[in-house]
Amino acid sequence: MSLSVHNLKKVYGDGPDAFVALDDVSVDIDTGTIFGVIGRSGAGKTTLLRCLNGLVQPDSGSVKISGANLSKAEGTTKRGILQNVGTVFQSYNLLSRQTVYNNIAFPLQVRGDNDTAIAERVRWLSDRVGLTHKLHDYPSQLSGGQCQRVAIARALAANPDVLLCDEFTAALDPETAFEILGLLRQLNDELNITVFLITHDMSVVREICDEVAVMDAGKIVEQDSVENILIHPQHPVTNMLLKSLFEHDLPNALVNQMKEQPSGFKDDVVLRLVFSGEAAGKPLIAEVMERYKLQVNIIAGGVDHFRETGFGSLTISIPYNEKQTSIVKTFFAEHNVKLDIVGFVPHD
Repeated sequence: MSLSVHNLKKVYGDGPDAFVALDDVSVDIDTGTIFGVIGRSGAGKTTLLRCLNGLVQPDSGSVKISGANLSKAEGTTKRGILQNVGTVFQSYNLLSRQTVYNNIAFPLQVRGDNDTAIAERVRWLSDRVGLTHKLHDYPSQLSGGQCQRVAIARALAANPDVLLCDEFTAALDPETAFEILGLLRQLNDELNITVFLITHDMSVVREICDEVAVMDAGKIVEQDSVENILIHPQHPVTNMLLKSLFEHDLPNALVNQMKEQPSGFKDDVVLRLVFSGEAAGKPLIAEVMERYKLQVNIIAGGVDHFRETGFGSLTISIPYNEKQTSIVKTFFAEHNVKLDIVGFVPHD
């Protein structure tokens, strides 16, 4: 394991006003894994990351980087362990009065590397992040995406085992964020570096992560592969975080008519289907229509991807009948498609 967190606890304050930021958090991350932690504001994500880069001392528990116990280390021993950790911040944290070259070189200069070794490493990294032509520019002359590329190169300068990313795409526009995520995946493949990132955006998790943990109120409430989290979420917080991915805009006229329970008259039931892998490429709607002689109305949806795997969501409506709806739910479950009842609307 390149990163191990066991029974981590951090409390701010005392007595009745004490705030439990981390409550018995444990996670083990294999070398080369891109591991995401997602949660709402105040869930404990940032405190967890700061325990990993030594900025916050946990009250109890352990943090091990490549087998070395950071939680117990002090002085030069702690600094030595932290040389195996690079951090990329949301706000870049670049040295505004230094060139791109000097920003990337800074960790190596602090470590005392010779000028020749520094120059070689900076050139190599600037080439990897696509900024060789910007080495003599200053941060004020760069775009947000370019600044983040510099920050990633600087974080990798000392050749760390673990790269921590703190909401590192939050300040970027969607297109630039996608480019940065692609760059990070490329560097992960090339360097086999372990990446630990925190985010509130499920689309970041979908795009880049191998595994993900969901945090709420200082605890990890769910942890699994990205595919299982997306398609088979178990916790209400996870379902809430997934809404932005799966809830496509529904027509206002339909939303205004929708009820949580059938009216007792002739209704349609509105269903949301979430599918991935093989199911994403099968004509399941056509099959269910033919097999059960169903009238299906497609309301909204689309097909997307996470990594190389296709996935998507589709909102449909069918005439409501309790038995028939149960049969349809079973059909889709057998094909590994998650089905939720969104509501009920009057049948036209």
